[in-house]
Amino acid sequence: MHLQAVGSDCTAHTLARPVTVPHDPPFVRRPSSKALPEGAASAAEPVGDSLDAEAAALLADIEAFDIEAARRRVQEIDARNTGPRRSSTVFPSVAPDPGLPSIPALPEVAPAAAEEVSVEREKARAGGLLAQLRDEVVSRQRRADEASQEQGAMRATLDRRLRMVFDYLHDLCTQLNYLKPPVDRAYFFLDSDDAFRDLSWNEGFTDLRSRPQQEGGGIERVSFTYTLKGPGERTLERAGPGVERLRHILFDLGLRFECRELRNRQRELEQAWFTVADEVNVQLVWRADLDKGVVVLESRNLERLGHAVVSLLPESVGEAMLDEFGRLVLGRENSFRAHLLR
Repeated sequence: MHLQAVGSDCTAHTLARPVTVPHDPPFVRRPSSKALPEGAASAAEPVGDSLDAEAAALLADIEAFDIEAARRRVQEIDARNTGPRRSSTVFPSVAPDPGLPSIPALPEVAPAAAEEVSVEREKARAGGLLAQLRDEVVSRQRRADEASQEQGAMRATLDRRLRMVFDYLHDLCTQLNYLKPPVDRAYFFLDSDDAFRDLSWNEGFTDLRSRPQQEGGGIERVSFTYTLKGPGERTLERAGPGVERLRHILFDLGLRFECRELRNRQRELEQAWFTVADEVNVQLVWRADLDKGVVVLESRNLERLGHAVVSLLPESVGEAMLDEFGRLVLGRENSFRAHLLR
């Protein structure tokens, strides 16, 4: 640009003013004046000003280390000039801030159509054969559970009663082993008048056996065994087949005996003499019968020589009944049979 001064006394001077040509900012493409047609110079000036402003803003983002904002700004400039496309500018990756909370992904929800189809199928099968079979299975399982609960309650009740029996008999046996009292009872053998008399308590002991845990546990049976002994003995003579019959009876009753045999030359048994002591071995077993829900008392030689089986309700087994049983053992007057199940 040149300035010219005109005057009468003035000499024309031409002053040269330096012109500064601005450098294009990075990433900005200035339009060439040669590429513009005539009359388009005025339209190019606003475009250049807009690009200069955007370049300045881009430089400000870079200087502020806002890489993400700079990337978006470059994409906007490229989209306006060349259409939407992916920027080829490479920016450094930004690591996520570990201090920011992470938002979990929402769970996938199954489409409701499948559930509706399943419900419809169940409704369709509600009155069919499979539904009837399922109902029968459920009914049987319910009855089995109820029976199992009832059996468990009965097992617990019988276990408590048998525990009471064992504790009482153990204490009773301890006292009688020390006192060794007489037992007022006569045991008649083979319908003879020669009975076992004048017997006294000799020795006794108690024991119990429990079920394995696989079968529910608890006391299965209580054993009570004692021996009554008298001063005398008797001799019984038998011949031929009667020898073995008497031997079998003595073994079955648990009586202690000695046998002297007479055999011929062919070693055949002809005659035998049995010497039986006045000693009676009494055995009792109290056991739980889960099927019938009762306490069973099995005895041998309790009131008389031989075997007997009686039953009692669980609720009848108590201190009063056990006292009556103790009187029965000693041969005293008692009402034990009033507690038996008829």
